Amino acid sequence: MKRNFEITRILPYKHTLVFEQIVDFERYQQYLPFCSGSRLLDTDNKNFSQIGELEFEIAGISYKIKSGNVIEDKRILITQIKGPFKEMKASWNVEELDDESCKISFEVNTKAPYFLGILLSDSKVEKFVNIFLDSFVNDLAARNKTKN
Repeated sequence: MKRNFEITRILPYKHTLVFEQIVDFERYQQYLPFCSGSRLLDTDNKNFSQIGELEFEIAGISYKIKSGNVIEDKRILITQIKGPFKEMKASWNVEELDDESCKISFEVNTKAPYFLGILLSDSKVEKFVNIFLDSFVNDLAARNKTKN
C-alpha cells in the first residue's frame, strides 16, 4: 500500500540553524515523541553521507528504521535500508527566505505492508508528521532561547 505525504512550514529561524537541527538526528530521542533511540551507525560509506537508526515505540510496538542519508547543501535525502516499510524514501528541504526565516518541507513516499498500510491512514500520518515537526520547532526554540 503506497503512501505519499508532504508538509511545509515557514519558520522564524535562520536556514542554517534549522538545517543543523534536522541533521543532528542523534538528538531526536531527546525530544521526538515515541522516539526511544537515535544512533549514528556509519559515516564512512560510499553511497551515503551517514547511516543511522531510529527506534520508535507506538502503542507498545517497537519499530526500527535503518536509513542511509545523503546530506546536501540544503537537503537531506533519506532511504530506508531496513525497517517496517517495503520501501521508504523521504527528504528534508530547507530554503532560506531571508536572514531570519526559512521554509522547510518534509516529504515521504512509502510502500507499506498491508497490515501497516491499514494502520497508517492519511489522517494518522499527517497527525504524526505534525507532532514530529512541532517537536523539532519546540526544541529549536528552546535551544535558541538558551543561546541568546
